[in-house]
Amino acid sequence: MRRVVFQLISFISKTLWPQIPNIQILGSLLFLASLVCHKSGAQTQVLANNVVPEPFEVRSAKGYFTLNETHGFIVAKEFFNSNEIVNLQQLLKLKTGIELLPSKNPAKEGVAIKFNDSIKNSEGYLLEISQTGIRFEASHKKGLFYGIQTLRQLFPLSIEGENSGSLPFVIIKDTPRFSFRALMLDPARYFLPIEDMKRYVDVMAMYKFNRLHLHLTDDHGWRIEIKKYPKLTEIGSVRKETMGDGKPHGGFYTQKALKELVAYAKERHIEIIPEIDMPGHGISILAAYPELACFPKKFELSTTPGVSKELLCAGKEEVYQFYEDVLAEVVKIFPYNILHLGGDEAPLDQWKRSPHCQAMIHNNRLGDEEGLMAYFFGRINDILIKYKKEPIFWYESNVRHYPANSSLILWRNEHPDKMLREIQTRGLKMINSHGRSAYFDYPQWKGDLPNADWMPLLTLKDTYHFDPVRGLTDEESGFIKGVEAYVWGEYVPNLERAFYMTYPRALAFSEAAWSADKNRSWNSFLSKLEKQMLLLSENGVFFRPPVEYLNTN
Repeated sequence: MRRVVFQLISFISKTLWPQIPNIQILGSLLFLASLVCHKSGAQTQVLANNVVPEPFEVRSAKGYFTLNETHGFIVAKEFFNSNEIVNLQQLLKLKTGIELLPSKNPAKEGVAIKFNDSIKNSEGYLLEISQTGIRFEASHKKGLFYGIQTLRQLFPLSIEGENSGSLPFVIIKDTPRFSFRALMLDPARYFLPIEDMKRYVDVMAMYKFNRLHLHLTDDHGWRIEIKKYPKLTEIGSVRKETMGDGKPHGGFYTQKALKELVAYAKERHIEIIPEIDMPGHGISILAAYPELACFPKKFELSTTPGVSKELLCAGKEEVYQFYEDVLAEVVKIFPYNILHLGGDEAPLDQWKRSPHCQAMIHNNRLGDEEGLMAYFFGRINDILIKYKKEPIFWYESNVRHYPANSSLILWRNEHPDKMLREIQTRGLKMINSHGRSAYFDYPQWKGDLPNADWMPLLTLKDTYHFDPVRGLTDEESGFIKGVEAYVWGEYVPNLERAFYMTYPRALAFSEAAWSADKNRSWNSFLSKLEKQMLLLSENGVFFRPPVEYLNTN
């Protein structure tokens, strides 16, 4: 583990020193060094209650099982030759040095994978470790995958270069609280290479997140290749500078690269949700195709944070044709049934002045600009319906009508309980992403981010105490599909900063997403952090050690 910390120190000094206040670096290094010194010379204690997110039911017993070369590896036909079995083989070899070959025939017990159709949730699983070995039961490959992630955390960490296959006797019956458990990255602000996003996916999967939302378009950059509109990437993907740094910034994803990412994530049971933000946050479109504005002119990509009043013109038929063409290509890349359409922060000033918009309002008896917004969303939704897709929108209270198949994200800090009830009364599905609990671009501690004093703090403890249903009973909260946390990119120029802003807050968020409310405990979570910090380090994840909560003496 000392080697891991020394690698981390080297990494910080070469890569991140200019981006993180020196005092924060010092605190991080002291924290990790203290853990290494504390663990030095002794194997990490293996405890079933170190698992994050907290399983639904855990029953521990005295004793340990140690895998050896004489043990068998029995696999039910439903899981034979699956990626999950390959992943399990790799994990066992990494942790024990033993390479077991799967068999459908009975053999001496050691590792057994069983199909159990009585486990109704496809993501649920049973994991039992006893004197006879390791046994998994699941009704779907998803459940088996998540069981393997739990096993990964039960293995002792590699301390001083030693591996051990000793695992505690335990029975874990597990199932998720919510079916929708998401994180978001924002490559529209800062382009993130595909290989970096694969690394982000790997860590998400360890903690049982199953959606990655990509904010692919905004005023600051268009990041997805659209073959019918090449200027979107020729012009719309490059801004001249960022917040006065004088350096051009650009980049985009080819459709082939995004398909590769989708396939990679699918193997880890993570769906990629693309966001094509509309009708606002579209300066990158208007820079390439200014005729789609209400008042065409020369547009330049935004170089600073903020909300533009420039919207695409909902009164022009060519705007609807543009989006139909774009979405026709997007849906071929992302095979899942939902697509994010943005829909937030769209000031209506231009539409009020536009003859095109006023004619559309008059001809369709829409009443006003808010009626036009609902009409716009309806037209775009008609396009999605052709492809058997459903829209997700950022929820705005002033939008008079959302399509009946919509899911709405509660994201604004103001009046979350009022907005939750509004969504409920509209009869629509909701994803809870309340900013004061789920915005991971917010600083974690005072001084955490330079030049971002306008942002509120979002501490690890704040995140852990997130209540996704905001006090509603099980009967009342059925319209809440799940939760999502966001890493907005204004101050996130690379993967390392994205990891730093995500972890360990995503560990706390994973328990809000997966764990039954009755099983969640802040003190219990704190007791698990030491093991999780070391696990993140072993996996090359740069994170912010929450030194203010932990006793490292």
